[in-house]
Amino acid sequence: MSKAIKLLICGFESTGKSTIGAKIDKALVVNFDRKEYAFKVPHCNIKSYTGLDAVTDTITEKVQAYEAKMGHYPNTIVLDTVTQMYSAMQKFNDSKYNGFDIHKNNNMDTLGLNDFIEDTLIANGMSVVIVAHTVYDEASGRHIIPATGAFAKAGSFLSVVNNSVFIEKKANKRVVNHTVMKFPCRSTLEDIPEYEDMDKYDVNKHIAQLKEQKLESDDFLL
Repeated sequence: MSKAIKLLICGFESTGKSTIGAKIDKALVVNFDRKEYAFKVPHCNIKSYTGLDAVTDTITEKVQAYEAKMGHYPNTIVLDTVTQMYSAMQKFNDSKYNGFDIHKNNNMDTLGLNDFIEDTLIANGMSVVIVAHTVYDEASGRHIIPATGAFAKAGSFLSVVNNSVFIEKKANKRVVNHTVMKFPCRSTLEDIPEYEDMDKYDVNKHIAQLKEQKLESDDFLL
């Protein structure tokens, strides 16, 4: 069984999501934001969306380029930010299809991305960190990760992970929330604080703990 894991890092703009993602050891960052990636770590840029196959083909190509340069495959793929990719996907499908077919293809592409994460990346031992923007929804009084249709109703990208952190600006500091109920965060780890200061949060330690937990739980798989 693969010991690779999925982790969602979410929060509002300029809260430090990309800063955390750039600290992950032996990672390849896939930059979907329509601006240059600011961190000096291995990365690639996907600035336009022309279909899911183009996205997955590019990631596969860049993983191979990473291996050729580094001598090993990346331990982790960081998708930063997946909400920017989702917006570009919606715009592309809106221009290509009409009526219900727009929603149909949005759902198909979203499911296809999740299948690629599970069946290609994680199945080949690469963990995936999904970075997502959040907004505050006045109607529900909740912090949400924007999406549409059935995917939105299911909880957007929070619905495809068991572990998520929400980064919050609080007074003059940033806080990483693990299990605070009012935020889109959750954890399967028993010995983890509800929240911690961002300058004390070690994302590599967190990923290692999740991998260890997965190995232990796999022992009970029948």
